[in-house]
Amino acid sequence: MRAHANHSPAMISKTRSSGFRCATLPLMSALVMGCAAQATDPPADELGDARQDIVGGQSTGSLPAVGALTRWGSTHCTGTLVEPRKVVTAAHCLTGVSAPSLKFVIGASVSSPDHVIGVASVTYHPSYSGSSLQNDIGYVTLTADAPVEPMKLSPSMDASWVGKELIFVGYGASNGIQQTGYGTKRFVAMPIQQVWAKQFRYAVSGKNTCNGDSGGPAFAQVDGELLLAGVTSYGDANCVQYGVDTRVDVYADFLDVTTPGASDPCQGESFEGRCDGNTVIWCENQQVKSLECGTCGFDAQNGYYNCL
Repeated sequence: MRAHANHSPAMISKTRSSGFRCATLPLMSALVMGCAAQATDPPADELGDARQDIVGGQSTGSLPAVGALTRWGSTHCTGTLVEPRKVVTAAHCLTGVSAPSLKFVIGASVSSPDHVIGVASVTYHPSYSGSSLQNDIGYVTLTADAPVEPMKLSPSMDASWVGKELIFVGYGASNGIQQTGYGTKRFVAMPIQQVWAKQFRYAVSGKNTCNGDSGGPAFAQVDGELLLAGVTSYGDANCVQYGVDTRVDVYADFLDVTTPGASDPCQGESFEGRCDGNTVIWCENQQVKSLECGTCGFDAQNGYYNCL
């Protein structure tokens, strides 16, 4: 098993994905809820490869907060904007990948983007395992605010979610065997089959996430609002049997997403900071700090703006 962006071994990480049209989605109400017990971890024999595309879905121009992560101009993974400059994705999309090689592309198609924003830094979970694909979650920090509304995170998930239908979005392949269809946003609706301590599984004939969908969102409808509940991680090589997502509720502290409208002592400033001329401004210990510099710029080695 190995996680990757553009390959298709037996267990494949989903690095590309597809999308959906919000207006055509029915409300996800009256869903059948299962009563299966919550397992601790997925079975060892189901550890597949990092995932990439949407199979059996429909193309869409909606959900602008879902964009493609391109690498050197080619579709690499999918991500979801959760703050003006923070995009949640899978950890396996970011390991060994430099920030300058990535772009966040907003729009229905990578080839005809509405917006393209650079990536300032990449951060993946410190306990991410490339062999087991545990803790397969991370985020990129953009070089500028994205001109779309971020999505909110689902605060919880448990065994009662079994049977609940989620909406999966990505820019990956639409045919896992032929590996075709990359670069178009698609969506597909699938119910949760199993809920584990840090992940959840789904398996629907003719539908799946696949190569290129890695890092893409699974949205749950809660009180009429779509909330980010999962991040596409892995599944079987040909994308015809099953898929597995990382639960976002387990990683709320790591993602550290500021709720829109909540009181922010740093008034929008981040630890990564920014340059105002030759003054570096950042947030540390819930306080806004600044420092005059000879030259202010992004310190790639440390992953934040600094005096260079």
